[in-house]
Amino acid sequence: MDRLTQLQDAIDQTARIFFNSIHYLNSKAAMVPLNDSIPIIAPNMQADPPDLFQQNTRELATDLVKKAKEIDALVDALPGVKYTEEEQIKALEDLEKANALANEEHEAAVAHARSLLDQVSQALRTIADDQSQAAASVS
Repeated sequence: MDRLTQLQDAIDQTARIFFNSIHYLNSKAAMVPLNDSIPIIAPNMQADPPDLFQQNTRELATDLVKKAKEIDALVDALPGVKYTEEEQIKALEDLEKANALANEEHEAAVAHARSLLDQVSQALRTIADDQSQAAASVS
């Protein structure tokens, strides 16, 4: 798998981790009063115990940090990241020149191969004609 695909996959995984983290925090957090004069009327019945909730939130945060570090490493490994824009443009121009030269060589090789094919075809026709004439003179 190429680096860019790995980076895209890592970003997708990060989005899933964010989504799952927000969902967990929304559905499993216990209600906490913001003001002592306003009581909690409907507590969250699906809330995790405080110790478990804190452990799970730490794990989710750790997963996010690990994935962010993985993304940083993948970005650093992308080709050309450490070069200036001018250096990247120069490298692309050099590649274009090399590609044009390779294309010319390819076209010359194809033309040479066609020429050889024509010569072989002509030789085979000559051999076939000679054999048919020899067969006709024997009959």
